[in-house]
Order: sequence, then structure tokens, then C-alpha cells
Amino acid sequence: MSDQSPVDDAPPKHTPDADESPHPFPANEVPNQSTSSGPRRYIYTQADMEHFRHSSARKELLSFVTAMGRGLTNKAGASSAASSAAPPPTPHNYDPARPLRYLTPALASLHGSLSCMARTWMDADHPDGIPPDRKAKARFGNPAFRTWHARLVQRSYGIVKCCLDCHRGNCERSSEKDELEVLVECSRNGYRAASTDGPHELTAGSSNSNEQETIEELRAYIHDAFGHPIRIDYGTGHESSFVVFLLALCKIGCFAWMSRHKDDTNDIKGNPTPSPAPPIISRASIALFHAYLSVTRGLQRDYMLEPAGSHGVWGLDDYHCIPFYVGACQMVAREQWQQHQLKEQRTSTQVAFEQTKLEKEESDGDVAPIHPYLPDKALPDPKTASRSLINHNDNLEQWDPSIIHNRQVLETHRQTYLYLSCIHFIQEIKPNVPFFESSPMLNDISSLGNWNKVSSGLLRLYEGEVLDKLPVVQHFVFGKIFCANWSPSRKGPLEAPQWTFINGPMGDECIAPWAYGNNGIDEDPQGDGSLNRRASSGSSLGGIPPTRAPWAK
Repeated sequence: MSDQSPVDDAPPKHTPDADESPHPFPANEVPNQSTSSGPRRYIYTQADMEHFRHSSARKELLSFVTAMGRGLTNKAGASSAASSAAPPPTPHNYDPARPLRYLTPALASLHGSLSCMARTWMDADHPDGIPPDRKAKARFGNPAFRTWHARLVQRSYGIVKCCLDCHRGNCERSSEKDELEVLVECSRNGYRAASTDGPHELTAGSSNSNEQETIEELRAYIHDAFGHPIRIDYGTGHESSFVVFLLALCKIGCFAWMSRHKDDTNDIKGNPTPSPAPPIISRASIALFHAYLSVTRGLQRDYMLEPAGSHGVWGLDDYHCIPFYVGACQMVAREQWQQHQLKEQRTSTQVAFEQTKLEKEESDGDVAPIHPYLPDKALPDPKTASRSLINHNDNLEQWDPSIIHNRQVLETHRQTYLYLSCIHFIQEIKPNVPFFESSPMLNDISSLGNWNKVSSGLLRLYEGEVLDKLPVVQHFVFGKIFCANWSPSRKGPLEAPQWTFINGPMGDECIAPWAYGNNGIDEDPQGDGSLNRRASSGSSLGGIPPTRAPWAK
């Protein structure tokens, strides 16, 4: 298997439009609170959950997820006249043959790292591969995943540092090199950063403290994005951690070419940066999620990660939610593009009719009769007319949500459309189960009339079943970029007991809570273990004799 990242076609130059809507979440604001110890948890109890529900962090995360999908469709907030006049964004913003097309140098580096993780880290035939333990007999959770995750922790510094180096280094190179060359070079650098244990060659040298804090915070987010190494599970909370990682990259300016914002030289240090428009976020997110899903699906398939917090067949999916929403928005954009194509086709047909009538009037002076049909020479070729604006092979097909039951469409277009890719993967890992039994919710969704209802419903589902559920968001960590504006209910999670019945061969016996007296409060103020010694000698504590096993008499 080759270690080289693919070479992509040249990406188009992006020129911001005057009518581009602003980004839905505000620019980065660095809080005053100290996070010198690195990102940490802030959500432990329902009281913390209420703070999170009304926090700016939740609003930013939900706005970013919304922009990931809605940026593909007509611009939100535009007037109806402006929306009808301007062509909608094309749905084919992701071409599997050109995955770097709409990325920036930092995101191209991340894409290269994800490609390396998907191709080599789980390949049993690759020297760097970590194959699953075939001797493990557990239904879920192959222990080899812990080795895989340890490698992620070991190499995450080089992966994140390479992203930041590519973002910062582009300021000097982008004016001299073509964008394609820069993106391919950054992708290969990210690929190498994920394939070596040590720092990448471009990351050599010391970094300032602000950049180190940024790297450590980004590492914390990416560590939680691929599953839990102890529980060996994966769920929507880990998927959300990857979105938080993308949100943090966006807030420090990595979703834009740094050469286009030369005045913002301190974006990595946490200063405010221009917010990218939703279409930029959407196009980049689709490419990155295709690469991310290549990794997570390999983990789910090879290491049999247990679904974390899954509702079983009564849930949307065992592992994911966001790709379904973004994929549904991609289908909405496809519908809008088709409507635009039909309008353009009708306009061109009318122009051709008027031109034919005018030519006939000039040639023989006779007025051509008004007829709804045109001569064959005036009719556009249906095989080429709708492909004149964009080259794609499904432009004449109308797809409603029930298209997921067409296996030929799933197989043909799964590499382009996220929604079809998710459905195809479910059918791949559950081949002998009818779809209405394995995924009844997705089967019910397929009966909806249009993709607008699907996308809006899936966004509400993510908000209600992920962001508003304490068992999911309690594992979020917060730092300076993705920050919490409240004080947590406790300093850290509750620690497990250090000893149980016997603390070593010469340890003290464990005392039952009701044996302490005073409603279970420890009455051993000296802390010298005399309480346990009295229990061992049979003395009563709080008027209650200690419980002794029958064989201890």
C-alpha cells in the first residue's frame, strides 16, 4: 500500500461574494479564566448541564453544526427575490477524485493525516498497522484498540503542529506557488506527521507558550474524537468532539488562507479572526467528514467498538448523527440545483424558440405560429444541456428520501453523497437484516416527501438527543478556544475507592457505611486507623455491632 497521499485537481480560487451571509457564530473571544492545567471537564451534574444549555459554547457548537449543512443550500437570511435571482450552490462540492479542492493548507494537512490513519494504522499487511486481536472473544471491544488509541495520543502533537505550521507557513508560499501545489504539499506533510512517532520535520524548533496551549487544547479534542480507550466504545459524543476540534480550528483562522488575511498574524495565539461564510464551512466539512468516516468506520468494523449510549434499533444510528444531517442538506442543495437547472433549461428553450421564430420571419416574411413545441434543431440535447454547467452523471434523476432503498444508486454515489454513504455502510455491516428491522427510524424517514423535512428534523434530533443529554455532553472538555463560562460543581470526577475489603495482605478491613455511627459519618478524627482496628476487635461503632461473617467466629 502506498504511503503517498493522492494528487488532486487544482482547486478554484475563492472570491468572497458581496452577498455572502456572515458566519452564524461570533469571532473568537478569549475568556479571562485560567486554563493553565489544560482542557478539563465542566459538566458533572444537572446544575452544570443547565449552565451548558444556556452557554455561549453550546450556541457556538450548534451554530457551527448548522452551518456545516445549511451552507450548502440557499443563503440564510437572504430575501426571496435575491434567493431566486442568485443560483444556489452546487451540490457537487465534493469530488472523491479531488478531495482537497475546497480545503485550506491547515485542513489539507488534517485530511492527509486522516488518510494515513485510515490506510495504514489498521492495515494488517502494513508495517505500521495494528491489526485486531483475533484471540479476543468479546462481542464488543477488541483490546487492540487501546494500542491504536495510544498511538493517536503519541502522534497527535505532530498532527496538530503540522496543521498549524501549514496554516502559518502558507503566508509566504501561497503567492509563489499554485494553490494545488500548496494543498498537495500540506496533505503530504500531514500524512507523514501521522506516520511517524516523532515530531514532523516542519515542526522542529521551540514554540511559544501561547501556541503550546493551543496545541494541547486541540490535542485534547482530537483524543476524544475516535472513541474511549478504556470502555472501547464510540458514539455521538466522540463524533461531537471531532466537530469541536473543527470548530476550534475555525476560530483560530484555519478555515481561511492566511495569505488573504495578512493583518491577522496572531490568530493562532487566540486573537479574533474573520469568520468564514457558511458555504466555506460546508464544503470543507464534507471533505473532512468523508476522511473522518473512513477512519471511524474502520475502527467500528475492525475493533468492534461498542456503540456508546445507543438506543439500538430505536435510535437513528449506532454511532453517528451529524453525517446524516449534513448529507440531507447536501440532498437539499441537489434539489435546489436541479430546480435551477430546469429553470435555465426552460429559459434557453424559450430563447431558442424566439430566435427560430425571428429567423423564420426574416427569411420568408411569414409569422411562425405560436406552438408549445420546438423543431428538433432548437431543442437542447438532454444528454449534454444539463451538463453544460457542471459535469455529473445524476443530474437528470429526481431523488426523494426513498432513494436509499435503491442499492444501485447507493453503490454508485456513496462516495459523493454523505447520506447515501451512511446508509450503504449500515447495509454493509448488517447484510442479512432487512433495513426496516435494523434501522426503523431511517426507514420511516425515507417516507418523507422532501429532503428539507429530513434535514430540519435531523438537526432537531442532534440538538435534543446529543447536546441536551447529560450522559453525552458530560465528557466534553473545555479550554480557551472552546470555553466554559461557568464554574463546575466539582473540581474533578469522583474517584473510585482505593481499596475494598482488604488493602493488601496486612491491610485493614472495609467498614460498612452503617457501622460508622452518626448516619454513616466517619468518627475517626485521628485518622490513625483506630476505627478499623476497633471494628476488627469486635467493638461496637455508633451502638451498632459490626457485621461478621459466620466463619469469622
